[in-house]
Amino acid sequence: MIRTINFRLNESEYHVKVREEALALDWIRNEAGLKGTKEGCREGDCGACLVLLGGSAPRRDGAPDGAVEWRSVTSCTLAMGELDGKHLISIEGLASAGLTPVMEAMLDEGASQCGFCSPGFVLALTGFLVSGARVDPVEAMLAVEGNLCRCTGYGSIRRAAAKLAADFADLPASLAERLTVLAGRRVLPAGLAALMAEPPVAAISTDADSAGEAVVIGGGTDYFVRNPDPQPGLAPSFTYRGPEARSITRLERDGKRYVRLGPAVNATDFFGSAIVREAAPGIERHELDVASPPIRNRATLAGNVVNASPIADMTAMLMALGAELVLAGPKGERRIALERFFLGYKKVDLAAGESVAAIEFEAGWSRFAFEKASKRERLDIATVNCAVAVRMSADGSIADARYSAGGVAATPLRLTVAEAAMRGKRPSAALARELGAIAAGAGSPMSDVRGSSTYRVRLLERLAWAASCRLWPELKLEEELLA
Repeated sequence: MIRTINFRLNESEYHVKVREEALALDWIRNEAGLKGTKEGCREGDCGACLVLLGGSAPRRDGAPDGAVEWRSVTSCTLAMGELDGKHLISIEGLASAGLTPVMEAMLDEGASQCGFCSPGFVLALTGFLVSGARVDPVEAMLAVEGNLCRCTGYGSIRRAAAKLAADFADLPASLAERLTVLAGRRVLPAGLAALMAEPPVAAISTDADSAGEAVVIGGGTDYFVRNPDPQPGLAPSFTYRGPEARSITRLERDGKRYVRLGPAVNATDFFGSAIVREAAPGIERHELDVASPPIRNRATLAGNVVNASPIADMTAMLMALGAELVLAGPKGERRIALERFFLGYKKVDLAAGESVAAIEFEAGWSRFAFEKASKRERLDIATVNCAVAVRMSADGSIADARYSAGGVAATPLRLTVAEAAMRGKRPSAALARELGAIAAGAGSPMSDVRGSSTYRVRLLERLAWAASCRLWPELKLEEELLA
């Protein structure tokens, strides 16, 4: 679908007609002629196409009206239609005033050989300094988790990141002040830094020049992996549009407290929200179990759910929180419990014209645990996962519990038998073993390249043990479980 959009690329403004479904990566390289943004995996995995995306921050968790946010994203999963009213920065924008301290650190430490991946690393580290995250070597390396290097090795990159963390440990908290310091120290060109502190250009809305196949797209991190070269004629509808799309709010219904997530809330929004952290204490520690920073910055929870993968990490967490979907369509709104939304492998209870309008879950959980086993420790799809949320009574017993498991059936499962076994009992190694036995008997896991059915059954048991140890670390259950 063709429409006209306004956006800023580096220090220039563009008012252009584009195919909404076209990928920003291709436009940057072929139309803008900026070849520093590289095409690598075209799946959001390697970070060679990384750019910085700026836009208005959602009004929540104390963010003032008109606040601006900057995040690193992969341009191979970013549609042109989503750039309306946004600001995009490529490596050329950073390099317009010459070598920056980030580039110099990479060179000084020998962190670049063939150079193909280097622009992505430079953008990721620059975005880290802009973001306001705690500046230390660990956080700096976490910022480049979405960037792969084939020939240099990561020791030199780690040294470069540590050098930057030491040199910029005193950055101020506010974005405007931080950008001023970064401009003064040549991390950003002065003109670009001034533009980054301002709200982006105004978005516009025009009628489509052609109609086509309608599809709702969230962050594109699933859709564009399956459709890396989207054909003309698509009529995408992006969930980010509208002031409430990325809202995270509290609400009360029937005397109970709930958390409501807008349809465009992404994983970074979710884990960073004070409202979510209060509703499910401990959930924030599992952010690093999910994808990489550029993907978390884009991947929406609603999109993750509708993609209907039986091993989706966010689906497992939401199911354990007792999430309900609010579906909107031609016949109005309806609610459905998350576990009943999945009808079979990649099949969901979504009627024609319906989409996810919100996700809601009850607040007031006492503790939360998520466990996954995968081929790689990080940045990998789970072989098996599980999530557990509990409410504790004053006497130390479990008042309520929710337990989910993925990778053991064609759909994500809610383990109601395990939940019943937990209610009214005090946590113990014996209970952990009971949960392990129940989990091992759940579903009918298949054998595939990630593991055999027997292996998955054993994993389910051990993940139940691990979740118990994480939920109640003060009991040191592992000493008895592994004795």
